[in-house]
Amino acid sequence: MMKILFFAMPMRGIWHNCNLEKKNVLSIYKIIMLAALIVVLMPILSIENAYAEESGDKYYNFSISKINLEKGISDFALQCNIKVHYDERIVTGKETNGISGRLTAQEGLKQLLAGTGLTGKISGDGTLVIVPLGQEKDTVLPTMQVQGAAIGTHEISVDKLRRSMARDMADVFRDDPSLVVGGGARNAQRLYVRGVEATNLNISIDGAKQGGSLHQHRGDIGSIDPTLLKKVSVQTGSSADAGPGALGGSIRFETVDAQDLLESGEKVGAIVRGGYGSTDKSWRGSTTVFGKVSDHFGLMGNFSGLDRRDYAVGGGDEAENTAGEDYDFMLKMSMLEFNNHSLRVSAEHKRDSGLYVWGGAGSDMGYASGADPVYVYTERNSYVVDHRFNPDNPYVDSHINLYYNENSVENRDSNSEYAADTLGGDIRNTFHFAFGSVQNNLTTGLDYVAENNTADASGTDTDNDSHNLGLFLQNRLSWGPTRLSFGARLDEYGAEFGENDIDGSRVSPNVGMEYDLFSGLTAFANYGQAVRASGIIPGSWLANINQNTVFSVEAPETSERYEGGLRFRKNGLLLPTDSLQVEWTYFDSRMKNIITAQGGKGGVVKAIMNSDPLFSKGWEARLGWGIEAFNTSVGYTHVTTRDENGDPVSVTRRLAASTGDRLVWDNRFSFLDSWTFGYTMTYVARLEDVPSGEDERPGYLIHSVQAEWTPEFVPGLTLILAVNNLFDRKYSEQTSIADSDGNVLSEPGRDIRLGFEYRM
Repeated sequence: MMKILFFAMPMRGIWHNCNLEKKNVLSIYKIIMLAALIVVLMPILSIENAYAEESGDKYYNFSISKINLEKGISDFALQCNIKVHYDERIVTGKETNGISGRLTAQEGLKQLLAGTGLTGKISGDGTLVIVPLGQEKDTVLPTMQVQGAAIGTHEISVDKLRRSMARDMADVFRDDPSLVVGGGARNAQRLYVRGVEATNLNISIDGAKQGGSLHQHRGDIGSIDPTLLKKVSVQTGSSADAGPGALGGSIRFETVDAQDLLESGEKVGAIVRGGYGSTDKSWRGSTTVFGKVSDHFGLMGNFSGLDRRDYAVGGGDEAENTAGEDYDFMLKMSMLEFNNHSLRVSAEHKRDSGLYVWGGAGSDMGYASGADPVYVYTERNSYVVDHRFNPDNPYVDSHINLYYNENSVENRDSNSEYAADTLGGDIRNTFHFAFGSVQNNLTTGLDYVAENNTADASGTDTDNDSHNLGLFLQNRLSWGPTRLSFGARLDEYGAEFGENDIDGSRVSPNVGMEYDLFSGLTAFANYGQAVRASGIIPGSWLANINQNTVFSVEAPETSERYEGGLRFRKNGLLLPTDSLQVEWTYFDSRMKNIITAQGGKGGVVKAIMNSDPLFSKGWEARLGWGIEAFNTSVGYTHVTTRDENGDPVSVTRRLAASTGDRLVWDNRFSFLDSWTFGYTMTYVARLEDVPSGEDERPGYLIHSVQAEWTPEFVPGLTLILAVNNLFDRKYSEQTSIADSDGNVLSEPGRDIRLGFEYRM
């Protein structure tokens, strides 16, 4: 338990490698830390102005005519310089009577929503949250296009994560048809987005970019307690401000603040959770405490733990070497609405340990193959400072995010360790201005990330550095039925591969458009490019580069992504209070020059080279319909992943995989005040289009159910039941790696999860 002292740990990667070669990194580090100090002091330095004008007393000169509500909300948000969050199904087909006069934002919002059956509030981070009347306490997270976000962005339902008692990243993405987590065992799980492995995405937690793979794939996509998540955004479209290295898109996790957990009128609170899972005989518990120190300052602390045994596959056989322990510690301070400043400072420690197979089939494929397990310890420490400043000035809407990550994986039986220390930051400002009826949101800024990969194995110490400095500009404008997004980023990149390196710079443009064809129907399209130089080579391979390794990298990694489609929204289609949303998207992603390695004898890397181009094409369809007590959604994804010759791609480590068509149907019923029920069906078609000489992959059909009960006689208590793989089907994901004999580890069988959540 002494590990809780991790908050005082030195920043290993920065100081451990402090030598002449690290002068540039250290200089940038000092600059960023100075900026962090300034950010922290800014609210204090401006304290004398804090009492001159409270944020609630700001007045705006509104002039919004009687128009459709969606357009009215967009205009309102632009005039107040705030972002918007709502489920677009609840506003489609409605109108607003408009706003006129000099009013505060809250007064204007009240007029805007009058007679619509909706209400809303403006949160401390400048986000307008709109919900149906009576649901003010609920968190609304859209599952399709996000209002005001980049084209090609959708969000994972956090409500579904609670209903299914999500415990890991596989649970978080399980019900999105465009995302697949294969591997079975925790130590072998990999995430694929439209056939592209997550190593090729920009993945961040509270803005902190997660690093590359350490050993095989460990350490790449990050991990977090799902109960801490406030928002999970998946961006498959392109934008200059999505961060560096987003070859296949980006995924952003955002954690809750104390203010998000407090109910109206509360000053302090706590949530205790517990649960049991049958398939791995696991026990899970967590405690979250939170409170407001003052009207503006909040504190939140969380501890969670999960102890699991080897899980049972469908039919009852055990998957060997899949047991382990997970722990998560997090502290977060959030200062909101203080003299137009919002400041969040967080520190998190996440670790996973267990007896796993270290090399070959065990760690890379999850299939034990009779190999002896070793004690593996994986750890992540993250420190984040996030500051936002949004005064009553259309030209000042700033956001500064600074972070430091420590990721490591250790084989304690052989005393070998691979680690990656990542230092980064993002500084941006959005200018809000109008030319006549054209509303513009122009975002400019820079981001920086430096990663130091180290290895302490076989009596030798090695390190390899990579960095990326990006300057970006992205404008998003609205003009009547047209919304246009265009921008570009300039990346200056560099990466070391033993005694060799690659560096240079490149401009990556993007453009996107949405156009309202007629009431409820919108056409959209997006194109963009991205660049990266760090490659997909894991840290343990980087440590095995020597003077005999052939280095033939001629170009940085690049990608081009195309998207286009139609979206339709309609309220009152079948019933006066129902809502419908339908979306169809075609996508075409092309990655070139991926930097990879070829193995040789004795573990030495034989060659480092640019791999052949990869193409991921397909289409997605999503449909959602609901009324107050019932919601149903269906998602279908068809993707083909091919090489430059048009041949299908097999499961390729850290790169891509082919999958069969996927359909997910999710339903939520809440006919009684204290009961909520859910049913989810997942269908995956047989994968017949495989490379020559490989076996076809079977498809599967699984069913899951969920239930929540909030008994009136015990205020604050919620009991949860979730049964995954209801009929105990034995199956494996098509993105899981097979061994030389074609064996693939099966996914968990019937998993009965019982849990509770008690709010004090």
